[in-house]
Amino acid sequence: MKSDEIIFLHGSHIPQCDTHVAKHFDGYCSLQYITRGGVELFYDNVRHELAPHMFWPCSPGPFIRFHPNKPHKHWEHRYVAFRGPLAVRWISEGLLPLKPLTGLRNRNYSKQMDDLIHLAHQPTPLAHRRAVNILEGILLELAEASILVQPTRKTWLDQVLEVITDPKNYPVDYDALAASMNMATSTLRRRFRMAADMPIHSYTLLARLTKAQHLLVDTDLPIKHISAQLGFRDVYFFTRQFTKHLGLPPGKFRKSR
Repeated sequence: MKSDEIIFLHGSHIPQCDTHVAKHFDGYCSLQYITRGGVELFYDNVRHELAPHMFWPCSPGPFIRFHPNKPHKHWEHRYVAFRGPLAVRWISEGLLPLKPLTGLRNRNYSKQMDDLIHLAHQPTPLAHRRAVNILEGILLELAEASILVQPTRKTWLDQVLEVITDPKNYPVDYDALAASMNMATSTLRRRFRMAADMPIHSYTLLARLTKAQHLLVDTDLPIKHISAQLGFRDVYFFTRQFTKHLGLPPGKFRKSR
């Protein structure tokens, strides 16, 4: 694993947190965890009440707000913030969904988060790799726990995901896609957001950027050809989107590999 696949930005354990967060997480992600108290969380206008031993991921896209949930004045908070190509892949694979999650039973996630926060602050490559492994392990367990309690994905969503992750369909014609599903476009957008916890255009963009990473590493195609192949209107727009979500321009990304 390359050291810049994940870049840890900051993280902390706050025994009595009374922070009020209201922002877009532009260009980076975070994983938050509560062990005491209560939190009121919003992804755009979708509200959640968080109890102890729940995680909530934050990633680019929605406007995210969270703060103590009455009657609580604070909560015990652990979090780590990060960015990088691997984070984009996690989002595209659904490991960072926009919804609160509860992990597997009999797991000491407080200890895992403490170890993750500690290792993320260490300067050595081995500590960094251990931190990434802990973070990915937590996300995989959360995904596993989520699958155990959720019904099987509906056929229409499988069909939509197949279309929007296939490069030959870029740029995606959402009107035609909705018609093929016998839906209005507004219905498709609403149902996708409810099912996938992010707007369909955000999911599609992340899928395109993930494909761009592979093309940059695995081929010698010029960047303008990759941009055109993935349906971006011009190479400048592609470069801005790539840099915003991955933290470095496509040319530097290719050279780093």
